Amino acid sequence: MSSIATVLEETVSQIRFCVDDVELAKNLLPVNDALPQLEEKLGRNIITFSHEKSLKLIVDAYVHPLAHAVHSAFSDHRPLVLTPDIIWITIAQGFAQHVNNNAEKLRSHFVQHEGKQKLVVEILEIPKSGQRWSDLIQDWTLQIRDHVGADLYRLIECTFSTTTPITQTVSHIVMMDTFQQYFDYEMRGICGIPDITLMGTVDDWQDIYTRVQSIAQYDLGWWTNRVLPICREFVKTASGNPSLSFWQAIYKPKKIYGGELITGWLAELFPYLKYSVTEIPSVRNPILSIARVDLTVDDGISPKSIPIGLSQVPVTFILPNNKYNLELVAGFLGVCQNEGGELKPEIGWALRQKEGWELKPELGWALQIQGDRFAELLNKIQREHITQVPIDWTKFEFGFDSVPKEIVQLLDRFNGATLFADSGHSWKISKYNNTFSDTCTMYKIAWSDQLNYQLNYHDKRVTNLIDLEDGRCIAYNSVSIIVLGDLVLRSDASDNEICQFELENVVIIAKSIPDLFERILQAKGEYYFDDPNFENIQ
Repeated sequence: MSSIATVLEETVSQIRFCVDDVELAKNLLPVNDALPQLEEKLGRNIITFSHEKSLKLIVDAYVHPLAHAVHSAFSDHRPLVLTPDIIWITIAQGFAQHVNNNAEKLRSHFVQHEGKQKLVVEILEIPKSGQRWSDLIQDWTLQIRDHVGADLYRLIECTFSTTTPITQTVSHIVMMDTFQQYFDYEMRGICGIPDITLMGTVDDWQDIYTRVQSIAQYDLGWWTNRVLPICREFVKTASGNPSLSFWQAIYKPKKIYGGELITGWLAELFPYLKYSVTEIPSVRNPILSIARVDLTVDDGISPKSIPIGLSQVPVTFILPNNKYNLELVAGFLGVCQNEGGELKPEIGWALRQKEGWELKPELGWALQIQGDRFAELLNKIQREHITQVPIDWTKFEFGFDSVPKEIVQLLDRFNGATLFADSGHSWKISKYNNTFSDTCTMYKIAWSDQLNYQLNYHDKRVTNLIDLEDGRCIAYNSVSIIVLGDLVLRSDASDNEICQFELENVVIIAKSIPDLFERILQAKGEYYFDDPNFENIQ
């Protein structure tokens, strides 16, 4: 039977006793600041620390501190202190290692789900205090408890007479470690708007509601049905009854908060989003097809997909001997900030010169040609793609009177070209040999109710412009609308008829020849019209 050690001191909460008959060490071990030691051990900076920065520890031996303490006490004849927390944390960490090493074998003992579930805590800002971090850590472990049960939660948590807030938080982190094969731990920042000033009278906002009702008749019900409830809330707010839940949901509602996507009702004010290839707002906003109550974090829209907020209108400036193109630009210029820090979108307008023209105020309204955007595109094609020599105009005495000026401009640079030749999606621009009427190929567009609505009878005869690698053709009509279609031999064409072929499955892919080349280069040669999000251009 083992003998009982001599008790030196005993209370309800502790006992001190003799172990070995050795001479007690008289000197203290050297110590260093705890925080730098921990940072050196981890190889990175510490953001938050459980203890005061003044905490000092004996010089780290890079072994488990329990083993280090026992070794130093044994070797140097030093007294040792142990607590329930120290021993239980050691055991709990061993339990965590076992669960992590046998996660799938033990899964059914702890959770009912497969894979990992996300456990999320929400914060307004990154916590600055250790106490706040402890609260967040407990939030995670309480969510673990909901899955593994209260018994396992209590099994791992330190709740001893010696337990401090620090050791309890440590036990919570050990618990997170134990079940990390079943859960991912996420902390999401919840941002917010301190206050909003809604200007305007009740009548102003009621007027907007009525206007939205009016535009619904133009095949816009799919949009206005979502905008009208928003307008009703504006009226209520202007009447002195702002709904807190409505305004908190303007950008990222709490229940679908996360990531960089806009999930709030702000997204519903934009019926069309930018098509990724052309940057033109032609794609219906997908969020409008999902009931707001069914929206998830992944259903939001990217801020970069929203149109830039500027309306652009071409204006023709006519002088006695010349005609020039300008453009009116209006809408949202940017965001203003007042001295109080309030932010407000600023509305304004401008008149700009079209690319290729420079306004000379000192000459009144005179304009000077600088080379237009289409010329820049043609220059880029000549630099980066395979082009043929320019056309020899001396061989063309007639036939070009009705040719679009852009085709003439193109032929001045090159007569025939292949864009993105080795890409698997090349674009072969037609070449002309004699008179235009002899060498250009004309097609008839196959009947289509949609195209019949968009094109008149004469527009349905089109001229070949580009052959694609997959056999499809791109052609333009008399007003330079660009179409794409499958080339087929007409069964009803007579031998002397100009259009021996017709285009089937036709879609409008650009509004002009320059627009087509702009899209081709923006898409880096990809057949942009094959994208599932591409919509027939109106």
